[in-house]
Parts: sequence; structure tokens; C-alpha cells
Amino acid sequence: MNKKVTIWVCSILLVLLLAIGIGLLVAAEHREVPSIRFMGNVTVEDGVPNPAKEYTEFVVEKDGKYCWSYQWKGEPGIITGMSIFSPEGEAVFSCTADWCYAQSVEMELKKGTYDVEITYITNTEAFRLFLEEHGMNEAGADDYEYAANGTWNTEYKIALEQYMLDYVLKISFIFGAAIGLTVVGIVLAITKNGNKTKCEYDERQELVRGRGFKYGFFSMLIGNGIFIMLKVLGVTLFDNIEAAMMISIIIGVCIFASYCIWNDGYFALNENRRKLYIVLGVIGGINIIVSIGNIVHGSILEEGRLTLQSGNLFVAIVFIVIFIVLLLKQIKDGKED
Repeated sequence: MNKKVTIWVCSILLVLLLAIGIGLLVAAEHREVPSIRFMGNVTVEDGVPNPAKEYTEFVVEKDGKYCWSYQWKGEPGIITGMSIFSPEGEAVFSCTADWCYAQSVEMELKKGTYDVEITYITNTEAFRLFLEEHGMNEAGADDYEYAANGTWNTEYKIALEQYMLDYVLKISFIFGAAIGLTVVGIVLAITKNGNKTKCEYDERQELVRGRGFKYGFFSMLIGNGIFIMLKVLGVTLFDNIEAAMMISIIIGVCIFASYCIWNDGYFALNENRRKLYIVLGVIGGINIIVSIGNIVHGSILEEGRLTLQSGNLFVAIVFIVIFIVLLLKQIKDGKED
């Protein structure tokens, strides 16, 4: 394909992919969520609430991962205990506060009607009982100052937000991969001399690249075999299978690139090496920066196991290895000349 046509087509596609991806993420951020509002009314006389509890319902439309979002603003003197029960009667969420604006952790919920129970806690004994029934920490149960008498009218709002991290990760992965392929198309075009986008190799280079592919492929097989053996032996290196597969692919690419560079089969005859060095340097630098950020935030490891975020670190290592091989190759060629 003509180089200019390739650059224009890939550039337009890149803009469209970015616009669609950002649009989907913005739409997810501003989505409507199911919620209920209700007023709680309680009168306390001599530390005894009337009513002691109030009930409402919440309907979950479909199975999935969710987070409960809850808020109420009450006056000091009384604590609200909120419990949510599944259709089977199992407590799926509980919390206590005189006022709050918070969100629960992610949880798996089944489709059905969930009972919401509001408990008015007006003394230390009732507070301890509520905490004990729901398996919650009793620290600080004796520190609250309750009002012996009074009337409270509190508005409660409970919303159910779909857990969006999985959705965001999927969108980011899909569009990230598509954008990456589009950028590769642009790079292939701008790093070529002449009008052609396709890489051109001579027969010797094709043979070298064939052997490089073979060595890279068998490196992936050996790596996967080692990972499987370690898993069987109870040594878990990775947080999930995706991380193991990605690192195995990265190892194979590193072996292929290093072999081809050392045997003069990596760079095409119509390739502008200076431009390609710049592109490789930029990509390697970006991965190094991202890796440092992941290390600082502690996302490389999860309970001692490598996560998917460790991929940037391994990619950065591959680029470092490639530049070392390039340097050694230049030194070797210089001595031979």
C-alpha cells in the first residue's frame, strides 16, 4: 500500500478509535443507576426507639458484580444500622453510622428482590448486639453519646451501581489493542524509505527471520511448560492466567528480536533505521515510565504474584535487551570492519 495512504487511513482510524473509546468511558461514568429513597421516622423515649426497625425493598434486575452506594444525614444522638438481605435471607451488606456517604466493596449479586432493614440504635447494648449479629468490629462501641429522648426524621438513599472496573478494563484493553495496531501501521509507514509500506527482505534475511520465529515459538512453549510445572508444584508466580500468557509472549518476542538483530535479519532493506531507533526509544521510554508508576503504586505484585500490570515492566526489559543487543552488534561489526 502507498505510504501516504497508509498514514492517512491509520491516522483517521486512530482518531475514531480514541473518540469511540473515550465516549464509551464517559457514557459509563454518567450512566443512570437504580436507587430508592425513603424517609425514616423514629421517636426515642428513655433510650427506647419507636419503631425499632423499618423495612423496604430493592430490586436487582440481573446477575452481576455491583457496589452498594448509600447515604443519609442524621443528627447526632442516634445511630442507623442498615442491613441488606438477599432473596434467600442471607445478609449481603451491613453498615452503621449516624450519617454517611459511602460505597461498598464489589460483590456478586443475583437477580431478585432484596430486603433493606433499617435498625435504630439508641444505646450501647443495642449497638453491640447489632455489631455481633453482623460480624462487625466492636471497637468504639462504647464511645458514642446517645440522646435519651427525641424525634428523628432522616432521608435515606440507596443506589446499586454496576461494578465498572471490569467494563473499563475490557474497553481499555480492546481499544488499546486496536489503537496499538493502528500506531504500528503508522510506524511501518513513516520508518520506510520510498513509497512502499511493506517490509522488504532478501533471501538470507528471510531465512534468519524464519529461524528467529522458530526460536521465539519454542521459547514460548518452554516458558508455558515451566509455568505449568510450577503451578502443579504449588509455586504460583502469576495472579492470573492472562499475566502468564502475556509474559510468555513477551519472552518469545524478545528471543526473536535479539536473534534477528544479531544475525542481520531484523531491519528491512527499505527501512530507515534512524527513524526506527527513535520509535523504539519512545515506546521503550513510555513502558519504563509506566513501569516505575506501577512499582510505586504497588500494582506489579498481588500477594507476591505478578499481575497483568507487570507486563509494562517486562516490555521495558525487552527494549533494554534489544538496545543492548543493538549496541553489541554495532561493536562486533565495527571490529570486523
